[in-house]
Amino acid sequence: MRNLMALMYYLCALFGCSVGGTTIEHHSIVDGIDIVDSRVRISERIARFECKASRSGQCHYSLFRSDCPTAAPASGAAADAAAAARCAQAPVERFALAAGATREIVGVAAGFKVCVSEDDGAVKADCKPQQP
Repeated sequence: MRNLMALMYYLCALFGCSVGGTTIEHHSIVDGIDIVDSRVRISERIARFECKASRSGQCHYSLFRSDCPTAAPASGAAADAAAAARCAQAPVERFALAAGATREIVGVAAGFKVCVSEDDGAVKADCKPQQP
């Protein structure tokens, strides 16, 4: 089914049909050197990840659930604490792409959060490094 959906989107694009979507750009430069340059294009339930450049030669992606808070819960409510505990765990998916490579994932959850970095270190849902 996932492959059939991907084929339908490909055919629509081939004939010039646009299905809308969102683009997430992440570009970090230090002293004129690309640390990481990435683009994620999301349309319907297909996400296309493109690693344009990375100082390490790879872009490392971490995907998190959409209901993960970006900051610690302020109210202290049990529901907020449960969501924070669930999101403190490992990302839903982690992978790396070589600079210049792309990857498509069909059937991604709507509204997922993506973090990208030049190194393989673990990150939290707010994209900050996890403390050991």
